[in-house]
Amino acid sequence: MKNKIIEHLIVGLGIGFVVTTASLWAFGLYEATGMAVMLQFTTWLAASALYGLISMIYDSDIPFPLTFAIHFTGCAVITFIASAVSGIMEFMQWYEWFIYVLPVFVGIYIIIGIVVTITTKWQEKQINKKMNKGR
Repeated sequence: MKNKIIEHLIVGLGIGFVVTTASLWAFGLYEATGMAVMLQFTTWLAASALYGLISMIYDSDIPFPLTFAIHFTGCAVITFIASAVSGIMEFMQWYEWFIYVLPVFVGIYIIIGIVVTITTKWQEKQINKKMNKGR
């Protein structure tokens, strides 16, 4: 169990590092002060670790639609909290998060979901090839 938790943390951090770095560049946060950038970076990497942990739900026996709903909602809540902690919401009302941040979150969520699905399918094919060779 401990190894599984560490594995999910590392995967979450790995994906989060790429997304955080790309987002900082895309949204012009490179113009901010060093301290503001470090707050953003640290907040989103911590959120990424939590995304990785919440992904452990996919290892459970819960039916996929419920698992997906819990994962999506949990990730959205983590994103909302990280948005508040990182200062993104300083310049907007809380409900504007649904207009400006949520669509970006959904887009990133879909892209990561597609990449993870393609990678998993490819890994399954490789495992099946190796298993069929052994017969």
